[in-house]
Amino acid sequence: MFRSLNRTFRLFILLVGVVVVTAAFNSVGVYAESGTVPETQQNGPEANLKYLFAVFILVWAFFFGYIFFLSRRLKEMKNEVAILKKIISEKE
Repeated sequence: MFRSLNRTFRLFILLVGVVVVTAAFNSVGVYAESGTVPETQQNGPEANLKYLFAVFILVWAFFFGYIFFLSRRLKEMKNEVAILKKIISEKE
């Protein structure tokens, strides 16, 4: 069970990353008829906002995914401890 959860978690994170990156860069395109971008827009602080937003979303997705993974693992460990306590109390 734990191994399949780990694979599922990795697949989920990969899928979220691909969707976010695709969505972030979906509107970016280069067309033959488009002119060159003025130098003020290339070097301005707004030039890299798409990248910053994509990384921001990815970091939060990894964070919440990791918290979900840890909560599931903690729940499984609590169940195992309860089972072990029950086995120990039955032996006594």
